[in-house]
Amino acid sequence: MNRGTFLVLMALLDGAKHGYEISKYIEERSRGFFRMPFGTLYPILHRLEKEGNVKVKIDDFSGAKSKKVYTLTSSGKKLAKEEVSEFDLLSKAIKWMVPV
Repeated sequence: MNRGTFLVLMALLDGAKHGYEISKYIEERSRGFFRMPFGTLYPILHRLEKEGNVKVKIDDFSGAKSKKVYTLTSSGKKLAKEEVSEFDLLSKAIKWMVPV
């Protein structure tokens, strides 16, 4: 899995968000280390939706422009949790390999 997909899954694991919120969440939670440009974000979201890992709901804000809100499906939550476990294992393995 690529880094961008992992970051989007982590953002959505914390709850439903629209695109701008996902982008800001990633930037703020990583203290600016990661940025998610919209040209990268939306293709990831569309692919995750096509794969059945994300569902989209249109939020209509009384007269304001409607927004798409993205939520992980049960398979998306499972995928996100599997990726966290894999990342934890990889992180431990790297620590074991690096000489102190």
